[in-house]
Parts: sequence; C-alpha cells; structure tokens
Amino acid sequence: MRYIVALRLFLFVGIFTCFSHAQAGDDFTIAALPDTQFYSKSYPQIFAAETEWILNNSVPQNIKFVVGLGDIVDGGGEVSQWQNADSAYNILDRKIPFLPTIGNHDYDRNNPAGRTGSTVNYNNFFGPARFSDRAWYKGSYPAGSNENFYAAFTIGSHNYLVVVLEVFPRDSSLQWAASIIQSHPTYDVIVVTHAYTFYNNTRMDHCDENSAGTFGVSQDNDGEQIWEKLVSKYSNIVMVLSGHVVEGDGTGRRSDFGVNGNLVNQILADYQSYPNGGNGYIRLITVSPSKNTVSVKTYSPYLNRYMTDDHNQFTVAYKNNGSLRGGNGAISGVVKNVADCSRVSNAAIVSTAGNATTDSSGSFSIDTTGPKTYQLGENLTGYGMAYGGTGATVVPGQPSPIKVFVSTEGMLRGQVTLNGAPVANATVFISGGSLRTWTTVTTAGDGSYNAGWLPFGSYTITATTPSGMQLHSSATVQVGISNTSNIGN
Repeated sequence: MRYIVALRLFLFVGIFTCFSHAQAGDDFTIAALPDTQFYSKSYPQIFAAETEWILNNSVPQNIKFVVGLGDIVDGGGEVSQWQNADSAYNILDRKIPFLPTIGNHDYDRNNPAGRTGSTVNYNNFFGPARFSDRAWYKGSYPAGSNENFYAAFTIGSHNYLVVVLEVFPRDSSLQWAASIIQSHPTYDVIVVTHAYTFYNNTRMDHCDENSAGTFGVSQDNDGEQIWEKLVSKYSNIVMVLSGHVVEGDGTGRRSDFGVNGNLVNQILADYQSYPNGGNGYIRLITVSPSKNTVSVKTYSPYLNRYMTDDHNQFTVAYKNNGSLRGGNGAISGVVKNVADCSRVSNAAIVSTAGNATTDSSGSFSIDTTGPKTYQLGENLTGYGMAYGGTGATVVPGQPSPIKVFVSTEGMLRGQVTLNGAPVANATVFISGGSLRTWTTVTTAGDGSYNAGWLPFGSYTITATTPSGMQLHSSATVQVGISNTSNIGN
C-alpha cells in the first residue's frame, strides 16, 4: 500500500467602462454586499438601506461598482424574496453598475445541481436581458443565463475585468472564464464567486462544511480546484471575493502567489449569522494602484457603525511589484486523509524551507522568511508520495495556510490497440481519482502503458495515437493492487 499527497494551497464575469470622479490618484472603491438572503426574506428595509447608502455615498467614497457575493435570496423559489431584492437593487439601477452573483440559495429549489434549468427566477430578475443594454456588460455563459458573466471598466489609466462565476463552477464555466481572461491580458482581473475562501483562511475543499458535495455537485469545483484550474494560472488575476461561509465570524482572507509570481488576495465576508440577517454590513474595498494597496473597511448604514477589528479592517498589498515587505513568516497547515478527512499525525513534511512533523492534530509549521514561494511535499515512512499545487506562499504579515491531502494508492496499467493491433508511442492522459490528479504516459512498442501508483478512485482515460485519433476509456483504481484498463478496439 502506498500514499500519494496533493498540496491544496489555500468570475459573474463583467466588463464595463467608466471614468473616475475628479480626485487625486487612481483610487476607487468596490462595494461588496455579503449574503443578502435574510434581508430579502425578512428585512427588506436593511437591504434598501445598504443600496441607498451606496448611492448617496458613491461620489465621496468613489464607489465604481457593486458586487453581490451570492445568496441574493434565501428561498430561490419564493418570488416575493426576489421582488424585495429587485426593489433594493433598483435604487442603483442605471446609476451605479451592480453585479449580482448567484449563490446556492438562488436556484429555484435551492439546488445548484439543477444548474441552468433551475435558474428561472434568478434569470428573470437578474439575467442577461436586464443588463444587455449596459455598456459595461459584455457577455455570459451559458447563453441566455447569468450564472457566469463578465464586464470591463477603465478607471484613470487602468483597465479592470470583473469575472463572476456560478457557485461551485463547472469545468466548462472555468474554461469559459479562462478564455475571457486570456483575451484581456492588459486588464487586472477580479474574480467573484459565492463559495471559495473558508473561515480559517484556507480555500474550501470537500472536507469543509457546505462544500460542493453537500449540494450534489461533488464533480464540480470547490475553492481549491478553482485556484488550481483557473486563478493560479493567470498573471493578471489580482483578487477573489466570496461569501457563503458562516463558520467563525464569517470572515477570512489569504494571500498567494500564482504560477507567474503575481499576488492574489482572496477575501471572504458573510455576516448572515449576525442579528437581523447581517446587520446591514457592507464591505468597502478601496484599490489604490499607485500606492499598491487594497484597503478594506466594513460598515453598516443600518447601524451607522464600522467594525474595526483586524478581520474587518485591514490593508494588503495590491500586487507583487517588488515593493513587498520582507520579514519572518511560516509555512503552516494541516495534513488530512482524503478518504475520510481525518487528520494525519506523525507525517513528515519536507520543504525547501526546512522540515517538520505533524502533531496529534495533523498540524505543522515551518519558520522561514518571505515574500517567497516554497516547494513542499509530505512523506509517511515507507510509503510513496507526490504533491501538486503552486507551492506554499509566505507573505510576512498575511495568512496563507495550506492543506495537504494523502491518499492510499493502487497501480494502473494496460494496452492501447486499434483494430486489434497494438499502438506504439500513443499518449495516454489519465485524470481523476480521490485527489483529482492527472498524469500522462506514452505507450511502449507493444502498446502497453504503466501509469504507476495513483490515488484510489475513478479515472477517465484518453489515448491519442500518433496520427491524432483519440480513444476513450475509464478505470477504477483499487488500493494496493495492480489495476488493468485496456483502451481501443
């Protein structure tokens, strides 16, 4: 028996053009509305107070647009709740652009697994037809639905892209978002999606409360997968905003370097568990490219009060432009068994910054310095290991804890044939399993392939012959044995 490990380091897509009010510098503010579901259900006056304040303060605060962080309503099938939300947003309509992200409660039967077919109310009130004549609104996916959409705007000399993604986005949605980002290489990109960052400053994964599997979409993507498949890959992504998580105090944040060395701030806010469905708190996120800062404040026009603790009022660097403060930091995190989410003690952590062993709670910490990305692996004595991810980020003063998952393994091998004849030099792509890993191998002269040890679970296999023909198969890898999957005809 062997173990393999994956390092889980913890786009509504919109484009609009607007110009900043007369003011010094290039600062602007985003007003973020954390989960408004209980306002729509029981406290519509608080929802209206939020949007009225935003409108009345848009000039002094230099608010350029508003993003909803999902769960617009509590009951997706309750038209009266949608009408309350519509009334609140109408206060802003055609005055300040607003981007209402879809959350799990916003599907007609609170069922994200229903996907587009279950978004009748959401699209009736906040679908493409509502925004199609706005200059800032540029498109959506799938066609005719605002589950995913995007916009672009210009403030001063800077271009920005806002990409809004459905809750637990499908692979096809991430691919669509990637195409939009790739076609706007000079735009700073802000991603908005309902479920991404967790309250303990990690990214959501299958072990967390109310993750994708809870809603019947385990085949789709939690925060960890969104990071790995999309956010970490593009040098112009600067920020991810999310809600959904009520654990802790409903806040969380982390800073990571993507594969291109760009800094990505990932920020959570969800106050729905507070009195009165959230007490009307708004996140005011002020971006200052010239100062290289993002300053966050949290204010309630309903209470006329700021929250000033360091979870709700803080400043982080905007980009990794060479001016990040150096200093001491740590690589810290937890090791878990992917099969049952149990914590793994006495696991050896090996990194380019030093080594550590997990304690009885599966936790570890390695003191080091930053800003820097360190490579990290894990090993259980006598067992094989591997890890994936972009590395462990250390930005002094900013949290970026990591999750390491281990999985028992089996071997996978087989043969590729075409019309009964073995195919040499075919490329075999294998993806899936308990850690959602992938690998590519090439067939030998007799058409055989050997993928070695892989995490247990189900895999899809695609073999591409030297002539370009594709052959498809699937396999289930069982623990501790050699599993065979032949491909072809």
